[in-house]
Amino acid sequence: MDFEYPDALCGTAWRDDYIRLHSAIRAASAAAYIPPPSPPPPPSSLASPSSPSLPSPNPPSPLPAAAAAAAAAAAAAISDSTLPNASLPDSSIRFLTFDQHGHCGGFGDFLVGVVSSFVVALLDRRAFVIRHDCLQYAFQPAFIDWAESPDVPMEPSRRTANLNESFPSGVIPFLDLNGNRVNLQVLEKFKGFRHVKVLWNRGMLTEMLTKGTGGWADALRATGLRPPYAFGCILRFLVRPRRELWPLMAHLLQETHEVQTVVVGVHVRLSDSFVRDPNATESSATAASMAAALAQGAPMLACAKAVEDMWYPPPLTVRWMLITNSIDFKMAIRSHFPGKILETNFVPHHSEAYGNKDEEQAREKATQGFREMVAEWLLLASSNSFVLTISGFSRTAAMYSLRPMAIYTPPHYCDPEQPYRQTEFGIAYSGI
Repeated sequence: MDFEYPDALCGTAWRDDYIRLHSAIRAASAAAYIPPPSPPPPPSSLASPSSPSLPSPNPPSPLPAAAAAAAAAAAAAISDSTLPNASLPDSSIRFLTFDQHGHCGGFGDFLVGVVSSFVVALLDRRAFVIRHDCLQYAFQPAFIDWAESPDVPMEPSRRTANLNESFPSGVIPFLDLNGNRVNLQVLEKFKGFRHVKVLWNRGMLTEMLTKGTGGWADALRATGLRPPYAFGCILRFLVRPRRELWPLMAHLLQETHEVQTVVVGVHVRLSDSFVRDPNATESSATAASMAAALAQGAPMLACAKAVEDMWYPPPLTVRWMLITNSIDFKMAIRSHFPGKILETNFVPHHSEAYGNKDEEQAREKATQGFREMVAEWLLLASSNSFVLTISGFSRTAAMYSLRPMAIYTPPHYCDPEQPYRQTEFGIAYSGI
């Protein structure tokens, strides 16, 4: 599958405009940054070779001439913008950081948070930064450099879930929006801050592209991003899979490219009781555990068969790209559907197992584990159509695919005669 950004489907006007804006702000910020002076060396009797220097959270003022020139360039880029909501604030060096440092969370929820926060940065004319412990394992920047750097201070900040809280001068608002579906008008009060950090999972842009009116909703619509494809277009604009992922997917992608072969992506997310620890192996599955897992996942397989019969009649060959969080389920279905299933040999477990590891061995294991999880997500996204569960893992994969045919079955409901479009399950989950 091609994971590149499709110009015709996603548009180039908003993309190129934001690239200019983001690049100008980052250049101005870098030019304005003055590294903090090193502290004076301690007396020789107290000197310690491992004593770190403590950086200042903000660059000193006034700005040097080079910084002023770079800031003027950023201001010009904003003023010349073709996008709406382009009024120039007091300072043209403005950032929004999606900050999940220390928390990898669920992968689908994380991606929705990334896309939602980028939309705020896009419409509020801010450069966008992602701070995350795991993302660099599997993705690299695509069109803009969203990596954190010393010129974008992360502290001092105050984390709060109360959007009515007041912040003293010099403190970065750190808005903890996890689990909240926030109307963007609430964020108007933060327009005056040069830097705002946000942390949230799930969605916040509820129905903006289809039912919202005025302000942010009209501005987002004016970019030309279309509801069925906005999520996938934005994510492809931000990230590109690293080449280290391709060896993990190559053999399955090759099978899906066979002549007259159609792939139905099937995500079977069982309850957490079926998720084994990261050290589990296939040999640890028992007859009883496999039977229990198969019984819980059977409705999803029945739905996949119904989709196949209605959408893809002979002579097409249909394969199922099966992604599941249960090794017992993977073991159980092999004997039931010989030659039908496309699957990886990875041991499934939740992405929270991957974090910022201190020990080198633990970090290497987390890196590989996170890459395997993302590889499965990309394989699911490579399918021609989808049988989705309530999990954000499968829904974000379908939205990323830019292919609108999907059945949403959580998991007792299945109706191939009424397939969801990405517009519908995108709004239901992330509001995009």
